[in-house]
Amino acid sequence: MGAYSELMDAMAEMTVIDAHEHLPEETERTGNPVDAFTLFSHYTQTDLKSAAMSAEAYERLQAPETPLEEKWQLVAPYWERIKHGSYSRPVRIAVRELYGFEDLNEDTYRPLSEVMAEHNTPGIYDHTIRELCHIEKCLTQIGRVPTANRDLLVPLLPMSLYSAVHHGHEMTDRAAALDMSVASLAEYVEVMRAGMGRWKSDGVVGVKAIAADIPQPSPGDAAGAFERVMALSEPAASDAANLSAYLFHQMLDIAGELGLIVAVHCGIIWNNYNDFYTTHPKHIIPWLLAHRNTTFDLYHAAMPWYGDMGVLAKEMPHAYLNMCWCHVISQQMSRAALDEWIDLVPVNKIIGFGGDYSKPVEKIYGHLLMAKEDIAAVLGRRVDAGLLSLEEAVDLARGFLYENPKALYGL
Repeated sequence: MGAYSELMDAMAEMTVIDAHEHLPEETERTGNPVDAFTLFSHYTQTDLKSAAMSAEAYERLQAPETPLEEKWQLVAPYWERIKHGSYSRPVRIAVRELYGFEDLNEDTYRPLSEVMAEHNTPGIYDHTIRELCHIEKCLTQIGRVPTANRDLLVPLLPMSLYSAVHHGHEMTDRAAALDMSVASLAEYVEVMRAGMGRWKSDGVVGVKAIAADIPQPSPGDAAGAFERVMALSEPAASDAANLSAYLFHQMLDIAGELGLIVAVHCGIIWNNYNDFYTTHPKHIIPWLLAHRNTTFDLYHAAMPWYGDMGVLAKEMPHAYLNMCWCHVISQQMSRAALDEWIDLVPVNKIIGFGGDYSKPVEKIYGHLLMAKEDIAAVLGRRVDAGLLSLEEAVDLARGFLYENPKALYGL
């Protein structure tokens, strides 16, 4: 048996930290109808639309009231165009390995829908995530703290909940929610500090940002912008933007003080018609240089700029590399990224998996399998070349899938 197969066997029941999801409480899944075409929600829609499915057709595909036969007719021609891509592999893996059908086709979509509906019951998270995937915790981002499943779901919250300001009442409302008042920029910074402290007390382990060119205004300029935003019913967009930028950088410092990890979306954007150069990792270099006491978890290998990300994490002690979403973007790019990163950065800074799904929990299983394939392919080649022992490779895989994210987020 070759090193690849031995590594796959070693990872088969390895405990995993799922380092990025958008999973809500289980009741949001079980309280809504599902069918075979639920598996086309989330990322697969990007490929369907790229293959020329209209947005209107996709909405019909996901509408509960659309008859199953019509749904199949809508998706069938596009399914043949996208089914061999990385986005679609978790669909096919779920159909085969979780539900027992050879593939999704004209003969199986109806019975598959029936089986999925039968399984859409309380306990689907434990069965799919814990029992099948051996996942101990999921870091989830749903814009709020989950109200259930807290033994599984560990929240991160968007920085925009405090940093994004368009009108003065947003700041006064946020202060009031904490039994505080705000009449100056310094007071609002304290509101943010108190709010983020409350987040941490409620089990939040990090905050989320999106890579962008966000200059850091001077305190004087920010104070002037604050006064005008508070005074005017319709503040100038430039004042709101400058104030929000200042608050963003203040939040980065506060996150460091509180021990909250700053997770950053970099590179490829999930839906269609985007200028993904706006999220190039070069934009976060000024953040990293200015906020050296804050720890950053950099997402998605900044695909397609995974080489840039590796160099960035090599030079910045407080930057980590997270392969969430990567394996379903492209397995070949993911393998290239991981191979380069092992050469470039300390291996404790590499996080190997995050499913990045919401409603289609079944696809986590397939995505994790793909991640294991990629890790086994990269490490297996190194074992075969004599660069690693099999024992060392297994230890690295355990670090990527469990020890590294656990340590980074203090789980």
